[in-house]
Amino acid sequence: MVHLSCAKRAKILELRHTPSGKPRSISEIAHITGHCRETVRLALQRVGETGTLHYDKPHPGRPRHFTPRDLNHCKLVLARGEAQNATEAQHLACPDRSARTVRRRLSEAGLPGRVRREKPYLSPLNVRQRRTWAEDVGNWGVEQWKLVVFPDESKFNLFGSDGRQWVRRRVGEEFLDWNVKKKVQGGGGSIMVWGCITANRVGQLHQINGIIYAKKYCAILEQSLLGTLHDHHLSPSTIIFQQDNDRKHTSKLAQCWFEDHHITVLPWPSSSPDMNIIEHVWGELKRRVHARNPLPRNREELWTALQEEWYGLSPAFIQSLYDSLPRRVKALKDAKGSHTPY
Repeated sequence: MVHLSCAKRAKILELRHTPSGKPRSISEIAHITGHCRETVRLALQRVGETGTLHYDKPHPGRPRHFTPRDLNHCKLVLARGEAQNATEAQHLACPDRSARTVRRRLSEAGLPGRVRREKPYLSPLNVRQRRTWAEDVGNWGVEQWKLVVFPDESKFNLFGSDGRQWVRRRVGEEFLDWNVKKKVQGGGGSIMVWGCITANRVGQLHQINGIIYAKKYCAILEQSLLGTLHDHHLSPSTIIFQQDNDRKHTSKLAQCWFEDHHITVLPWPSSSPDMNIIEHVWGELKRRVHARNPLPRNREELWTALQEEWYGLSPAFIQSLYDSLPRRVKALKDAKGSHTPY
């Protein structure tokens, strides 16, 4: 409700009473004064209940030094991208206020602190390429996407995620064995794998030893991609192969290999993991491996766990990812080549 001065309340009360004795309607008073009907109704109700025009309840405590103008200034520098968080907004908009006050007021205004999402950097060229690609495949249906084989490489750490891990604990329990993030010298080891998925189910999982270069990449394709197609009863000439623009993927040696096996390669925009559905497969695989009890203790056990969980992924889960592809492309078109929620 709009705050009314005592003079405006008196005007509303005066308009309520007419010389004929018949009170004016709330709609008529609202039309004359320019206020909404709810404001007029509440003003009349509170005057009637309190018997005075001064019905505002006094606010206890000291008035806030952080004014609505300060809040609007903070919101403005955040909306423009000049500040990324409450501390930067405080330095730019109201340096005489504390950062803690700014955080509280922004939270009250519907701008609480949230974890920043990680997305690949998109140059103007990347955005244009992604927008063009989305227009080219925008009319593809699920059946056409089912022809695409999605491959990728991923690293799995023996001691879990490289990123931040959260725990729920009481004060003083931070050093209990189950509340600490365990690490060893050198990270404890990791495994790099190559895998692919088809519309039917997951393909073969290949462990990569050492640095992967063009010749080794073609050897992986020869063994694991053709092996996957054989297992799934697919012909190389009937599929569309997706791969990103890594140098080993686009090398002349790899291009010749695809030509020799009559495999069509899907053009792919750079910095576009949000369109590659196998990224979700890697995420699900990591969650499953890290949820095992007991956890893998060495590289051999980690490789065994990866194979068991990989081949245990359900075809329904893979199918749901293929079903999402038209929605992903539409989201990319709506974003005009910029970041998407995927």
